[in-house]
Amino acid sequence: MNLGGHYFTDIELKNAGFKKIGENVKIHNRASIYGVENISIGDNVRIDDFTVVIATGELEIGSYVQICNFCFLGAKYGITMEDFTTLAPGVKIFTASDDYSGEKLCNPTVPRGYSGGKHGKIILKKHAIIGAGSIILPSCVIENGVSVGALSLVNQNLRAWNIYAGIPVKQIKKRKKNILDLENQLLEKLRDDIGGMNND
Repeated sequence: MNLGGHYFTDIELKNAGFKKIGENVKIHNRASIYGVENISIGDNVRIDDFTVVIATGELEIGSYVQICNFCFLGAKYGITMEDFTTLAPGVKIFTASDDYSGEKLCNPTVPRGYSGGKHGKIILKKHAIIGAGSIILPSCVIENGVSVGALSLVNQNLRAWNIYAGIPVKQIKKRKKNILDLENQLLEKLRDDIGGMNND
């Protein structure tokens, strides 16, 4: 008996109807994923339990990406997560929001034209990490190497290789780039391993 649920098998994932799915992808059976035909996933990706993904628009997930438990991705207007990006538990990404001013009706049960709010694609570039419980609002680009602290509100574009935190986020300090050397070491080792296997 597996009380903690399980990850789908490779065969189950290959037959699920994803636009593209790579190798060594782990998706927990208690994650809820809608619009698989709009989702592209690279290699070495993990999506944990109780994550909700609504991909009525394009969702592109690179390689070496983790989406931890209890995350929400609303990809109506597109989300891109490049290689080596991470969402800690409870991160929420919204590509559309309601109008809270009272000028428009709210929620998706209302016909278009009566409702409205900000909307736009969200991009997380390589090595971006978003801390637990943080929220990303529409039309934000999070540049390479950005780190966002837990419980932060991202409502603007974030500049590369900086650490941000707060509501709304503010730059705290620069982020180290040691991870680029580690990335190169990892990829070189993988190439060597594949080369060694081909020579066997």
